[in-house]
Amino acid sequence: MEIRRLQYFIAVCKYLHFTKAAESLHVAQPTLSQQIQLLEQETGAQLFDRLGKKVILTPAGKILFRHSMRIFDTMEQARTEISQLNGLERGRIKVACLGTYLAMETVIAFHKQYPKIHIELEQLSTGQIRHKLLQNELDFGVVFLPLADKELEAIPLYQEKMVVMAAKDHPFAAEKKITFDQLGTVPLVMMSENFIIRRIFDQACQENELAFTPILELSQMEDLREMVEQNIGVSVLPYLYVRDMCSRYNICIVTFADISIERRIGIVYRKGRHMSAASLELIEKLRIFFAELKLEHAVHKNI
Repeated sequence: MEIRRLQYFIAVCKYLHFTKAAESLHVAQPTLSQQIQLLEQETGAQLFDRLGKKVILTPAGKILFRHSMRIFDTMEQARTEISQLNGLERGRIKVACLGTYLAMETVIAFHKQYPKIHIELEQLSTGQIRHKLLQNELDFGVVFLPLADKELEAIPLYQEKMVVMAAKDHPFAAEKKITFDQLGTVPLVMMSENFIIRRIFDQACQENELAFTPILELSQMEDLREMVEQNIGVSVLPYLYVRDMCSRYNICIVTFADISIERRIGIVYRKGRHMSAASLELIEKLRIFFAELKLEHAVHKNI
């Protein structure tokens, strides 16, 4: 069984569309179709059902796809282990986060120490991170835990609290601490309901039998930050994000005096995946970064 045919097969599995798969491989569609036919002859099974323009994996196709991914993962791990002979002098790390602010500070410090290691940092949703991990397209992800999947392992890093983000000249800024129900006395701007940080906030509202109606719901945190800075309203966001914004914009952190809204942050990776020396070093630096955040909280006693 030729590796090239398996690569063609995986491309069709990825796109479920022969034309798009052929374009991604830079080959003609008839060539791709011919290679898939040869692979079907070789396995003695039909790999795809073609229903009009739709392409669907057959049960045999699903089995071959699972084993093909293992083959390519093994090859990638072999390349990774060989590259480790050079220690941390070179390499490549692919990481995804729910928000790049979760890892940006650590990645910048890592790059300064190991400038020859190439890092790809993406901002993706939880579902996208899970998918890419299972497809072996990422080394690890930084997400909110728990992320239930029997194919994934998790490393807890940090228990982060949600805080109020307000403009420095907002009345809340002078108080520094407010009660949760005080949010009902001011305009509220929030991320839209499809974001997990919004769902965490909504759950806290439900648990405390309170209901707040935002005057604005946005899909970009930068847009939300600008609205707060312009004093259009306040928002409730993760401490780490607001902390980062405070040093650059006219905003401040206001904490809750009566409740604690928390979320767990951790690293997830595919079970059994070999980690390169570079990936392990970056994970260790993330551990240190979040451990120092815990100490920062203990010193200030305001988060």
